[in-house]
Amino acid sequence: MGLLSPWWLLAGAVGAALPVWLHLLQQHKQDPVQFASTMLLERRTESTTYQRKLKYKLLMILRLLLLLLIAFAFAQPFLSKPPAILNAGNTLNLIVVDNSFSMREGDRLAVAKAEANSALPMGATAQIWSMGSHVSFLSPVSKDRAELTGAINSIGPSDEKSSFAELARALRDASRSNGRPLKITFITDAQKTAMPPSFNDLVLETGSELKIVDVGRKLPNYAIETVNAPKTLADLTKAKVNATVAAFNAPAAKKTVVLKLNGKTLGSKTVEVPENGRATVEFTGLDGPYGWLKGEVEIQDSDALVDDNRFYFTVEKADPRKVLLIDEQRATRASLYLKAALESSAQSFFSVEEMSAAAAATANLSNYAFVVLNDPGVNIKGIEGTLRKYVEAGGAIWIAAGTQTGGMPTVPVAGFESNGSKLASRGTQRYFAPANVDPTFPSLRRTGRLEGVRFFQYVSMKAPEGSVVAAKLEDGSPLLIEKKMGEGKVLVFASTFDNVSNDLPVKPGFVPFVEQTADYLGHVEDRTNSYSVDSYLELRSDQKRASSVEVIGPKGDRALSLKESTSANTLRLVETGFYDVRRENGRQELIAVNVDRRESSLDPVTRENLKLWEDSGKGSATNAGSAAGLETPTPEPQGIWWWVAMLAFVTLMAESFLSARYLQVKA
Repeated sequence: MGLLSPWWLLAGAVGAALPVWLHLLQQHKQDPVQFASTMLLERRTESTTYQRKLKYKLLMILRLLLLLLIAFAFAQPFLSKPPAILNAGNTLNLIVVDNSFSMREGDRLAVAKAEANSALPMGATAQIWSMGSHVSFLSPVSKDRAELTGAINSIGPSDEKSSFAELARALRDASRSNGRPLKITFITDAQKTAMPPSFNDLVLETGSELKIVDVGRKLPNYAIETVNAPKTLADLTKAKVNATVAAFNAPAAKKTVVLKLNGKTLGSKTVEVPENGRATVEFTGLDGPYGWLKGEVEIQDSDALVDDNRFYFTVEKADPRKVLLIDEQRATRASLYLKAALESSAQSFFSVEEMSAAAAATANLSNYAFVVLNDPGVNIKGIEGTLRKYVEAGGAIWIAAGTQTGGMPTVPVAGFESNGSKLASRGTQRYFAPANVDPTFPSLRRTGRLEGVRFFQYVSMKAPEGSVVAAKLEDGSPLLIEKKMGEGKVLVFASTFDNVSNDLPVKPGFVPFVEQTADYLGHVEDRTNSYSVDSYLELRSDQKRASSVEVIGPKGDRALSLKESTSANTLRLVETGFYDVRRENGRQELIAVNVDRRESSLDPVTRENLKLWEDSGKGSATNAGSAAGLETPTPEPQGIWWWVAMLAFVTLMAESFLSARYLQVKA
């Protein structure tokens, strides 16, 4: 307790002397006596003595108390709460419920929600979170118990993988942003696979109190871990599908595995799965109509987690896609080498169609996987605008630059500045060798860095800013350049495929070079049979161009709003099943999404490790502010003058009542 104006107490002490003096002051009074005459009385001086004594003691006490209370009220007394009480009133209670995929086992989620409702404090400030691979805030910071209970009851299971590191990061951010200590109740099945590699990722801010309620249990589980299947085929009878069955904390068992395509069962096999091991089963041949097909490999027997007993994948049945070759140099052998390279591949998916620039002006370019321009010259100028629109809409063009291209100021379509053709002399430098070849570029992964290839003629170009130079010649001139244009891309090769400007067509690396480039430009290389939940799907490569993309989710609803369909660059895949992606340029793609199979292991974290995590936020009150960035709230004066004034008013009423009674008795 303290006083804001203590000098008023001195004034009250001085004023309290007044009632005491009044109650001690008693005048000596004589009652008058009726007498006939005083003439016979002798005049003399009479000595009179009397003793002062207190009268009306209770009334005096009330008056003293009244004056002291008034002085005390004007002194403005206040109370300061202890730091522990202040922190308790300033604590934010967080109720976090794990709703990751593994919480689908049995009644784990229902038990977790019941525990969350039990942990909800009465009348305290709280907030409800759910946790999977990321944290979701299900309610505002509130004291409304009905609102908080409704948020808990609304929690449903998700297909996400649990991540304790992501939760710890969110808790640290909340502790710093709120500026007050946290009291966290985390209800989870405590999966071991949710733990991060480093314990430092779990450390909480000092002053945070964590309580982990473990609702999990160690159970055996079997799952389809992976499926390998072809991406695109013209003949599905040649397809091979390999599936891996894994046992998580489970004994050896026989499992029946079924292959389905578009809901139709195509085959069934029995496989021996070793204890805590893996077994592979292979299916040969698929059957289905043209287009995108929905595949599924499923374990027939049920276990702890039924939803991981199936694995989704997609496969496209289509005729070989056409590649348009625009070649004005009919005397060259470029088309021959290009066709031979594509058709020699065991998994060839492209057929080459040759055409002149004039004929290509009336062709529907969207029907072609990509376009090859072999040494384009002045004749290509008439369709250059059409080619640009084709690329910007998502198409791809592969340019082989020869002498005609070198004679132009810029490379057609790509717009690169050209410095003319360069020829190797017959002197000391008879050819140019490749150098600085990027082996990670899609076209160069299996070409052996183009070793042993000799270039006798090339077009010297200046790569613009923002382009990718995948390979250079030994003199530093770019050899392979990629440029993004809208939704598509242009790939420029600084030489030709005719075995005249270079000897690449007769080298072992030529076929892999053509095959990989065709897969890359034809959007075959970047396809995958399945994605994991919480991964991101690229919708458009050009962020500045507003092209429309429509995505239908696994439940048949639209995964993108109208605004997002024209502006979003990526889509976060949040649930298992098939996503149908339809782009503005007519490209359609079917995406299969599966749960991260780390969720299939129900092995829990040891209680010792959970206890270490709980203790990571504990610290002394002295260190709480500095270590965690939290400060104990400054005690604000809690004024009590109002209560003192009320007591003074009651005392005044009592004094008035008592003094009135004394006056009545005297009267």
